[in-house]
Amino acid sequence: MEPDRTNGRIEVRFLIEAGATVEVCKSKQTFRATTANMSGSGVLLRFEEPVQLAVGDHVNCEFKMLHDADKSLPYWCVGNVARVEGCLAAVEFKGVGFSPLKYESDGAMPLVSESDPQ
Repeated sequence: MEPDRTNGRIEVRFLIEAGATVEVCKSKQTFRATTANMSGSGVLLRFEEPVQLAVGDHVNCEFKMLHDADKSLPYWCVGNVARVEGCLAAVEFKGVGFSPLKYESDGAMPLVSESDPQ
């Protein structure tokens, strides 16, 4: 599959619809969103109404199944807000993982349980 390079894009976008919880690291504000699309380097989030996000904000995101809001996808990210347009915000990934987040005062850490394979 060739990457979609239109509009300066260098990675393929996947139309993945999932719920997202977005926490702004500095203010600890939390917002709910839905993913519009995802790529290997970022995610486009759709909010029900404009939110107080600014370009450069450092955020933690945890993704959830839409049909089962209590069930986490095994995927989370930390990143920076790259663009905000109305109810949309693009987050550039700085780190990603495959387990739910455990929020600590000094940042996000992946949860590791004894049953998780190392």
